[in-house]
Parts: sequence; C-alpha cells; structure tokens
Amino acid sequence: MEKTTLNIANEFDRLTHVVVGTAHGYHRNPSRVEIVNETQNKTFGAGKHPTEEALTPEFASFKLALKNNGVHVYEPVLAPETVQDQTCPRDIGFVIGDVLVIAAMRNLSRKEEFTGIAHLVEYWQGSILKAPENAFLEGGDVIIDSEHLFVGIGQRSNSAGLDFLQTNFGEKYQIIPMPCRSIAQGEDILHLDCTFQPLGLGHALIYREGLASLPQTIDDKYSLIPVNRLEAEALATNVLSISPDTVIARSAPECARINEELRKHGYRVIEVPFDLVPSTGGSFRCATLPVRRC
Repeated sequence: MEKTTLNIANEFDRLTHVVVGTAHGYHRNPSRVEIVNETQNKTFGAGKHPTEEALTPEFASFKLALKNNGVHVYEPVLAPETVQDQTCPRDIGFVIGDVLVIAAMRNLSRKEEFTGIAHLVEYWQGSILKAPENAFLEGGDVIIDSEHLFVGIGQRSNSAGLDFLQTNFGEKYQIIPMPCRSIAQGEDILHLDCTFQPLGLGHALIYREGLASLPQTIDDKYSLIPVNRLEAEALATNVLSISPDTVIARSAPECARINEELRKHGYRVIEVPFDLVPSTGGSFRCATLPVRRC
C-alpha cells in the first residue's frame, strides 16, 4: 500500500487529502454529553439540539463538494462512548510540515477522540508527535503559513502548549502567540480560527476585536478583510481553502457579505449549507484535519 506523505506548509495550497468529521454517533448517549463551549450552552439551552439524522446530510454535501474538487476524504470510526461528538477533528490533531501532532485536549469528552482517527495513521507517511498531558493545545488555535506558526492562546490552548510548539518547531518556524479575547473580556473566541484565517492570494479574514492585540506580522504579511461581530459569530472566518483561489464557505445569510468580498478579491467561493455544526461552535475549518496539500 502506497502511503500518503504528510505535507502541510500553509492553510491554502491545493488540498489533496483531508479527514472530515462525522455525524455518526453524535450524542448517542445523552447522559454522556458534555457542554464544551458557550455556543453549545446557548444552542442546547434554547432547545435547538442537533441530531445525527439532521447533521448527516450537511456532512454529505460538504464531503461531496470536496470530492468533486479532487480531494480524497478520510472519515473517523466511532470513538469510545466517552466521546459523543466527532464533528470537529481539527482540534484533536494537526499537521505541521510532515509531522502529525496529536493535540492535548482541555475537555474530558474530547480526550479519547483521537482514537476515532488513529486507524488512519497507517495510510500516512510522516512523524507523529504527541503534546504533553500538562499542556493544552488544540488544532483550532494553530495556523501555519510558511515560516510562521500563529498560535491562539485563550479558552482552549495555553502557554504550556505554546512552549511545546516552541521547543519542537521553534528552529524552523517563527512562533507567534495571538491571545484571544475571552467572555470576561466581552468576546467569546473559542479558537484562533474563529477570528483569523489566512487565504491564498495574500489576504486574511480577521475579526480584530477578537484578539487582545494584533502582531505587526499580521499587518505586514496580509491584506486584511475585516469581519464584523455578527459575521464572526456565524464563523465567517472559518472557511476552508482547497486551493489558493478557492474556498468552501457557508451559504448562510450571515456570511453573504464576506462571501461576496471574497469574490471581489478574486476567490472562487463554493457555498455549502452548513448550519448545525456552527450552531455547536465549529465550521468548515473545524470540521476538517488536512493531512496533505501540494
């Protein structure tokens, strides 16, 4: 069996291989469900609890869009019953260069989630590095762009996770911390990719108010496309680039202005209906773990 070589140098080169989350087994045992963010707290509190049956067609249309654009899609198998949600594999692992990093999850219900994709490792060629148990580091907070690693520090990843990246990748990459504003600071930025996203034609989507400070590198490196608070809450920054000039984005009305801005800036925007995963705190970037771009 020929293995696929792990290769992620940025967020926007042509995507060839990706793990996509699954609706299978979603909240199959309600007594084991853990509310893991404020968005879920609001959604479930309002009685708008997604179901596996409702999530399934959304994932089907997303996977079809990927396959129609030449992307090989890997899927998780059912994880242990401690895990009741496998919709967002980005957080449980991420690839830097040819290294698969197994993340250090903050929430109990996500600590065994990687077991759902562990079987896929045999199909990949590269190194594996596991974040230490005394750190918190999730893939939604790690954004790679050539020589830069932007790392969100906030609700899910901490300074120990940053130190782990500095120790293991600091010789090759410039590690740039990006503190994300918390609920106590008037915002609710779960991960860095909820407020910042580099794109392939030299732009980046950004919700500035979601960051405690903006590194000068961001202004120097990108032409910024501002996102307002309502758009950020709809996860308009959380698009998935499948090539430098093509992104998959939500077809939701709250994202319409940003989608049009992207088109004006030269991007092909593939709009896919994807409302239920965002109602629990994630969108297209969260729902994917890219393993190869080229």
